[in-house]
Amino acid sequence: MLRNELFKPWFVADDWGFEIIDGEYKEVTVQIQKLEFPSEDAPELQLDYHIIRKPDHLTDEDVRGDMFRSVMEVIINDILREAIDNLKQTRDNDTKESGTE
Repeated sequence: MLRNELFKPWFVADDWGFEIIDGEYKEVTVQIQKLEFPSEDAPELQLDYHIIRKPDHLTDEDVRGDMFRSVMEVIINDILREAIDNLKQTRDNDTKESGTE
């Protein structure tokens, strides 16, 4: 997991996002506005985000480029992988608890 190495997630009410804490995009803060999983209508993951803050040395073009998209993809995949692992662990714990009754 890259949490606390490459990025630090944040949550405020229903809003969430992350701050990049290492690498070329260090100090860029992103708010996730929409994250939808693939469906028949949209076969790819749908992601809408807003950059809340970026350091002065980065241009708008820097955070629109392919390299930034690659970093975003790595972070989103890591967040999803962690969420799936947590869900599996919760299910396993629920199954173990219900089996002991």
